[in-house]
Amino acid sequence: MAFDGITIANIAQELNQTIVGGKINKIAQPENDELMITIKNNRTVYRLLLSASASLPLIYLTDNNKPGPMTAPNFCMLLRKHIGSARILSVTQPGLERILIFELEHLNELGDICRKKLIVEIMGKHSNIIFCDENNMILDSIKHVSAVMSSVRQVLPGKDYFIPDTMDKFDPLSVSKEEFFNTVFSKPINLSKAIYTSFTGISPTIAESICYAAKFDSSIPANVLEHGNQNLIWIQFYELMNKIKKGEFTPVIYEKDDLPVDFSAVRLSTHSDCNEIIYDDMSSLLRNYYAKKNLHTRMRQKSSDLRRVVTNALEKDRKKQEHRNWNGAPAFLRQ
Repeated sequence: MAFDGITIANIAQELNQTIVGGKINKIAQPENDELMITIKNNRTVYRLLLSASASLPLIYLTDNNKPGPMTAPNFCMLLRKHIGSARILSVTQPGLERILIFELEHLNELGDICRKKLIVEIMGKHSNIIFCDENNMILDSIKHVSAVMSSVRQVLPGKDYFIPDTMDKFDPLSVSKEEFFNTVFSKPINLSKAIYTSFTGISPTIAESICYAAKFDSSIPANVLEHGNQNLIWIQFYELMNKIKKGEFTPVIYEKDDLPVDFSAVRLSTHSDCNEIIYDDMSSLLRNYYAKKNLHTRMRQKSSDLRRVVTNALEKDRKKQEHRNWNGAPAFLRQ
């Protein structure tokens, strides 16, 4: 599963329980699109990994330290200058957007208290880490987005920060039953797609799970459901959103044949053929999930290389044997 709004909500809850109130001790930029921030809070040291990688954007607490280069990039130097010893006041998520906002308090050169915001957007190839002042003016970002790259939103120093357009999607945490019915069941597309295209932060996997839990085929057109069946979908959706608002998360990895298949911040009804592994927090889950995925990928790559070597060797032996058989054949056959 990709990082959806529900996963981000679970991480926000975890960070509020661990690093809020803490003080930033160190900032490093190990990769061009990645930050490692060390925080001290309640006599405990936390390492927070923020990655705006287009292929694998991530945010979680990690045990591994990734040192930065000898010469820090400009973005890292700017952060060190302003928030190198800042206190973390809050970690918030607007609605169920795939965005986390870190509100930070620090002293400026004159000793006055100032506030800044570090905004992490986990949005696939559009992921970014943006540093703003208290008035939401962008001071800098780990990725610059010019007018040439996007005519909708530029991410450049001096520009005002605003949340990317959600294409008229509703906030699932505050949507009413009437809005849900009017939005989802008016679409002549399959049921699961009608759900995840109507609300921010809802992934296709979560939409599939809602349909499956209500005992409906997710591929049926949303606009053909009768009112009674529509109500069953709404009940599953409402119960899930209610759990999220209460902070009732269940970080879980689904495995099949000892291989990780999927992960989620809530239980899914679509993986009944998989083993469930429950975790205490989302950061532990993500560390284990990606470690297993990487191990499996490396093993698959090595086995692929080994198969190629063996196949090539067998092909050479086959050709040699054919050559020997040909040379040993009677002369009239070789003419």
